[in-house]
Amino acid sequence: MRPWMERATLRGRIHGRLLLVLIVIAALACIAAVLQFSVLRDGDDTDRTNIGADAPSAPDFSAAPDTSVESTSATPSPDVETSSSSPEPEPTKSASAAEPTEAAPPASQCSASLALDNEWGDSVAVTVTVANTGTEPIDGWEVELAVEHLSVASTWGLDHVEGDRYGDVWLNGAVEPGSSVEPSFTADVEGEYDLPETVPCTPVE
Repeated sequence: MRPWMERATLRGRIHGRLLLVLIVIAALACIAAVLQFSVLRDGDDTDRTNIGADAPSAPDFSAAPDTSVESTSATPSPDVETSSSSPEPEPTKSASAAEPTEAAPPASQCSASLALDNEWGDSVAVTVTVANTGTEPIDGWEVELAVEHLSVASTWGLDHVEGDRYGDVWLNGAVEPGSSVEPSFTADVEGEYDLPETVPCTPVE
């Protein structure tokens, strides 16, 4: 055999052995990797098991509460004395309960004053001054001549209406604001009398 052929054959054998060695090394590396993965997986499972075992258990709320502890706020202190009754507030008067005030009557538009003209024996003569105290003219008027112990006997410028009421006559019924008329009467004295300064006067339409 030629020398160059022997070298080629020798090289082929060496290459084949190297390839076989590489295959064996690769197989060993794969086996080692599989074994290492298995070991790591087993260790991870063990750690998980340990973690689950070491975790604190949930508290058990089903146990009956301890009723032996006495509440200090349930029983009132014997030193504290409570009043059996509280003072009642005084009722206040509301505005609606106040007594209504009466409206003042409107002022009369006429006034009548008396003046003693003469007195003799058992008779007197009296002048009545009827004045318009308003702002509008009046067409008629009435006065009340109720004087104790005096009885009207005769009149001038007065017309008897009823009882002690006397009214105007057609000559002196109309009185302008600020003006007045002066009828008169005589009366019999029936005892001690007191002639008033004024008597009631009412406008009449």
